[in-house]
Amino acid sequence: MFSEIKREPARSFAFALAAERRLLVVPRLETVDALALRVLELVNADPSLPPIDPPEAYALAFAKHAGLPLLTDNASPKLASLTLEELKGVEVLDSLDVLRALYSGETLLRAVREFAEDTGVRFSARRLRELGVA
Repeated sequence: MFSEIKREPARSFAFALAAERRLLVVPRLETVDALALRVLELVNADPSLPPIDPPEAYALAFAKHAGLPLLTDNASPKLASLTLEELKGVEVLDSLDVLRALYSGETLLRAVREFAEDTGVRFSARRLRELGVA
């Protein structure tokens, strides 16, 4: 949801990415709104899932509606897509999934370290061990 981007430099950056077709800005759709509300209710009612906020629920619902993958480093959408019947088939990727698709071996290890330093995003030790980079 574009309204979530508060600072002007970030808004300008998002517009530039959209102009380059590297960022998808999606319209509000009633069918997606309905699914997003359902996702919000289901996820936040399930104590085994981390909470999800409305913009992330909408992004997840739109990914389902459009048949597109969702890229997010929040755990809730990925876990919801694996748990909730309504979201079966939605591909949710995080930055580690993208790095793994781009790199391997020592290059992957270096990319993970650089990404963590640049963004502050930390990946679970379990996932890093599974990839052989921990």
